[in-house]
Formats: sequence, structure tokens, C-alpha cells
Amino acid sequence: MSKILYIPVVRDKFDYQKAEEIFENVKNFLLKLSKQIIIPSKSIGDIPTLKEFLNANQAQNFTGIIFHNTTFTDAEFIQTVHQYYPEVPILLLAPREPSIGERLKLNALTGIISSANYLKTHDHDFQQVYGNPDEQHVKEVISRFIKACTLKSALASLKIGVVGTFPPGFFFSDANAGLLKRTFGVTLRHYDIDRAFEAAEKLPLEAYQAELAYALSKFDDLDPQAKETIKYVKYVALMKKWAKRDGWQALASRCWPDFFDKYHCAPGAVWSQLSDQLLPTAMECDIHGALSMFILQQTTNNSQPVFLGDLSSMDQKDNTITMWHDYGAFSLANPKYGVKSSVHPNRKIPVSPQFVLKPGEVSIFRVHFNPSFGYEFIIVRGNVLDTPAQFNGVSAKVQLDLPVNNFIDNFILNGYESHFALVYGDHISELIALAKLLKLPLKVY
Repeated sequence: MSKILYIPVVRDKFDYQKAEEIFENVKNFLLKLSKQIIIPSKSIGDIPTLKEFLNANQAQNFTGIIFHNTTFTDAEFIQTVHQYYPEVPILLLAPREPSIGERLKLNALTGIISSANYLKTHDHDFQQVYGNPDEQHVKEVISRFIKACTLKSALASLKIGVVGTFPPGFFFSDANAGLLKRTFGVTLRHYDIDRAFEAAEKLPLEAYQAELAYALSKFDDLDPQAKETIKYVKYVALMKKWAKRDGWQALASRCWPDFFDKYHCAPGAVWSQLSDQLLPTAMECDIHGALSMFILQQTTNNSQPVFLGDLSSMDQKDNTITMWHDYGAFSLANPKYGVKSSVHPNRKIPVSPQFVLKPGEVSIFRVHFNPSFGYEFIIVRGNVLDTPAQFNGVSAKVQLDLPVNNFIDNFILNGYESHFALVYGDHISELIALAKLLKLPLKVY
């Protein structure tokens, strides 16, 4: 479990009462953000007390430290923290000087500069924010840091279920398991897709009845008696059973041609239902696609599903791209049009959903693998327009801020993958904060 260590430091030669008032304000704000923050009873004023506090919490697994210069302190304090936690990212915090034209009450700006100097010269990863705890930008930086630390911790324990292998030619769907583990902490759990089909077929009614009821509540016109409907909900039930049994929180699965040729059912409704139930699922066994979906879902505090689609077309007249695939979480559908039960656009086999994504601001994201230097975050701002479906299947017409032709040129020339994840809301700053913690390069379009 992710925990944050908060260390407020003070020198009593300055305005101790004002410093403690600032400490109390920050403490109350932190406790509203998370229950997983370790906070001392008062600001720490000397090295022996600091070491005592650190020793008492040394067994804890901290993913981030907030070091608060409530007044000036020399670098001995930050040196001690660095010696105890040489690799834990640090957020440096300091308040503004409360008065001008009289005694220098806090001198905290000098303190944060001194702390940053030490960390920089000792190659310790850190971020900083200067300002009072009631300032909005200070609250936002602290919140993003804590959220990024929490997400980094979630990635370190993430298991991705991988069913089968990628279809012919989908080389970008593969991943180097060792590099994935070293970079994010993610592990893979592999399964044979033929064994999955056999296990799904054998499930009794009581094992998939709840999934059938869920499916009927989401489609406008699903036939509960059709053999493809039963196959679809059986496979959903099996994946959820395996995820619970083996502890994975995202899925990358082979889809075509096996689902059509062997299981005689379209996979679109399967992936739609799993994604809608907050098990992010990537088609075509796209491991980094599943990872991208998981990260985006976590930026919503695991409360919203994520769409994974191809960048399928562009329109320069309204500066849009269309994202498409044969599945998507039901709750992302535009209620004006609903979710229809259909056949796969190419194979003409049920059950495949037909709907268009609802309008709204979105964040689009991909964990991109560059063979030259490893992983990179690709981030795009957009807005889904209120339009009818662009194609058969699941589609979204997304308007961008930058010229769409330049955007597509960049995507092609940089060799990005065709699958990108989409979530509603502006989560760009959180993705940037996570990239900083993971020390990964990023590109924001």
C-alpha cells in the first residue's frame, strides 16, 4: 500500500507560532487527501528529533516524501532525509514570507533553495512548490504529487492477464516482460486461449447468470436466448473469475481470428462488458494498451472506464480524428443513441455492440515503447463531439487543439502505436506528474 511521509521542519529562532499555524493548515489538507500519510505531532526542530521520527517509521514503504521548510533550515535536515530514503521522490514545500518591512519571520524561501541545492547535487529526484497552503496552485501540486505516488505504487503491484498471443503482424502488442517489470513494476500472467474457450464453455448457469443480467441491462435489444449471447457472458464470467483468483487488474487478450473461428462468437461484447465493469481490457493482446488503460482508469480514482481505440480517420474541416474499435465500455455511450446489439463489422458474427461515445472533454494516452530509449508517455488533449456513429462498431469523433494534419504527421513519423486509450476529463497534469516520478520522457500534444 502506498504511503506518503510528511516532514515539516522548523527553526525556533524564527516565528515558531506562525510556522506551526502553517503546519496545522497543511496537515489538515493532507488528511483530507489521504489516510495513508504519516504526519508528526508537530514540526521537527532538530536533527535528533528528525532521526527519532524517521527511525519510528523506517519499516514503512513510502512512495513519496513531502519535505516542508516552514522556516529556514540548513541542508542538514534534508541530508538526513536523503540518507534514510535515497531513492524516494521528494516534494519540497515552503510558505511565503508573511510580512515585509519588519523582522524576517520565516525565511522559508532560503530554506527550500538550500534543500533543493542539496538534493540536486546528490542526484535525488525532487519537485517543488512555493506558496501558502491556502493557495490553489499549491493544493493542486500537492494533490498531484500524492496521486502520482499512489498510482506509481499501484503499478508496482499490477498484474496483467495475457490470454493468448497477438494476432499476425501486431508486433507492437508484445512487451519485454523484464523491461516492463523494471520500469513500472508490472508483471504478466499468461494463459492459453484454447484452454480459456474450453473452460468458458463448461461454466454452469449459476456461474454466468449475473453477467447475463448485466448484459441485458446495458443493451437495448440483446437476445438472451441466442447461443452467441450465452457464449459472450460465459467468457466474461471466466475472465472475472481468473482475475479474482490470480490477482490481475487488467487484461490483454487475443481476439481474432480465434474468437470467430474457434469460439464462434464476436469478442466485442466481451471486452465491452469487462471494461464497463472496470477491468480494463485491450484487444489484440496489446499489453501496453492494457497498461495505458489501467493508468487512465486510476487517474479517475478507479471510478470511470476507459476506451481503447484505433486512430482511424481525420477530418481537417472540423479538425477532428475518429477513434474506432469493435468494443467500448457501455457507460461511455451517448444516451441519445443507446447501445445496440449488432454483428461484427467484418465477420458478421454476434455479439458486437453498436454505439457512439458521449460528448465531453477527454484525455488520450499511450504508454509508447521506443526501441531507442525505452518507454515514453504520449498525451493528447481532446473533446468528443456530439455526432452520430462514424462507423459500424464503437466510434468517437474527437476535436483537437492543434492542427489535425500536423498531429497525424507527428504520429506517423514518430512510429506511435495505432491503439490509444481515452478517458473523460482533463487528467493531463496527473499523467505528467506520474511521468516525472517514473523518470520517463513524455510528449503532450
